[in-house]
Amino acid sequence: MLGGGVLLQRFGDLVKGRRSSERRMEKCFTRPTLKATPGDLSLVIPKRQLDNIIEMIYALDKIAPGTANEDTLLYGVEVKFYNSKVEVDENLETKIKGLYALGDGSGVTHSLSQASASGVYVGRILAEKYQ
Repeated sequence: MLGGGVLLQRFGDLVKGRRSSERRMEKCFTRPTLKATPGDLSLVIPKRQLDNIIEMIYALDKIAPGTANEDTLLYGVEVKFYNSKVEVDENLETKIKGLYALGDGSGVTHSLSQASASGVYVGRILAEKYQ
């Protein structure tokens, strides 16, 4: 609705609480590699999650300096998959071998604990498969 698909925001704009505009993107040192509309991720991602993303980027910056640069680009979309259900087998693998549908995106889980458990479950399957 907001960007016709994927939204793009500069990390510096996100931290300052402002949307990224076409003008700001033109001045941006980093060039997008994905077709996206400059905008404000706070309109599509809950505040707590954005706060966690910001905290993670600052933490990554300590081990990979430059990660928290103002021109670091963040992509996001608003997606709800609760009504859709991806066809998966008992291991949550789709018809495309090696492609697993986990969490809320699969339509199989509908809570944070179930989504987390599906990730652990498939992680164990893959660990066993590739030992």
